[in-house]
Amino acid sequence: MNNKIEVWGHKTYRPFRIYWILEEYNLKYKSYKIGSRTGETQTTEYLEMNPKGKIPLFRHNEIFISESVAAMNYVANNFEKPLDFFIPTTPKEKAKVDEWSYFCAMELDALSIYILRRHEQVENRGLSNLYGEAPNAIKTAKEHFARMIKACERDVPSEKWLMGNSPSCADIMFISCLQVAKLFKIQIESDKIVSYLERSVKRKQLINAESQTFGE
Repeated sequence: MNNKIEVWGHKTYRPFRIYWILEEYNLKYKSYKIGSRTGETQTTEYLEMNPKGKIPLFRHNEIFISESVAAMNYVANNFEKPLDFFIPTTPKEKAKVDEWSYFCAMELDALSIYILRRHEQVENRGLSNLYGEAPNAIKTAKEHFARMIKACERDVPSEKWLMGNSPSCADIMFISCLQVAKLFKIQIESDKIVSYLERSVKRKQLINAESQTFGE
């Protein structure tokens, strides 16, 4: 394929998901280090590409995708599969990867992490200066996160990755949420999940993606 791959966004774990899958597939890409609430997503040029005015944004040739999960899945399904990355081949496998991805996007990210992001104090990495203080929302978001982590603990392996010997899109989603939890100082009350995270973050492709996301 005549590939022109570009990614807009950094400093958050949503563009990180795209960078990680690109690193897994060893694809060349250009990164634009623009951030949320900096004015960089509100320019006429950017809004023509992404009317949502948010990050991340993924481009492959003339295809633009503005949701991290969709961009991650697009890469996984449209380029030559690396040897050490899990792509589902049966309906059951696909459903399980989707289940993990949707669970992470909704129960962990949207219903827990993003609420914390909006209402935590600025010194705690929050945006209460913009969205207002909401102590009860913060409390219930943390409680929900803890309850969902406990619910999924049974299906997290004691060794290797969620789908077996190689990482998958499910792992990218799950780890992106666990890493954000660490930023907000949420205690993960599961030795098995802590162990899973500790061995996962040693992967070279993940390290490269975090460097791309949070580096200058």
